[in-house]
Amino acid sequence: MRRRWMGTLGLGTLALVPLLAACGSGESAAGAQEATAGKSWVVVANGSATPSPVVTGAKSTATPFPTGFLPLSSASPAPTPTGSLSCAPVKQNPINGATAVAGATSATVTWYHPGGGNLVDYRVTAISQDAMLGEQRDIGWTVVTPGEPCTFMSATVTGLDRDTRYTFSVDAVQTRPGFDGTYAKTVARTQVVSTTA
Repeated sequence: MRRRWMGTLGLGTLALVPLLAACGSGESAAGAQEATAGKSWVVVANGSATPSPVVTGAKSTATPFPTGFLPLSSASPAPTPTGSLSCAPVKQNPINGATAVAGATSATVTWYHPGGGNLVDYRVTAISQDAMLGEQRDIGWTVVTPGEPCTFMSATVTGLDRDTRYTFSVDAVQTRPGFDGTYAKTVARTQVVSTTA
């Protein structure tokens, strides 16, 4: 029984020896030696120290006011109230100051007219608020000549679609002192208003 165990051990050892000899010899072992004997993977180069920053350009001076706020001059102009002595200012937001009452295909728009020497005219239009496919129909402008200042003015916009939601915009066309021509700006707008069916 002892002989058999030794015989089995002897055959196993003999089978492993050629395998181990093949792994440790040959070209693969020589290639591994050449790789370790070649150039280093990390290249270190000597550098130089970064120079310290140098201040160049204009020099600043400390402000005589330690808080950092500019002082108000004693001759600063006093604020002037808006409007005139004969025309009290309106106490509402002027851009939302227009109102509209809609019918089936028209609406009457009302807004405050403060006056002014450079005012040429007012132009009122309707802007549809209902989404639709394709290009929207252009309502056009209703031109209104300014009347007595400090009063409410009205204009009727026609050609509206039935059962449609609109906002109405009032633009003031004015001349610019010292310039040729005129310019327009929106001075009042309504909330969304629906025409009747």
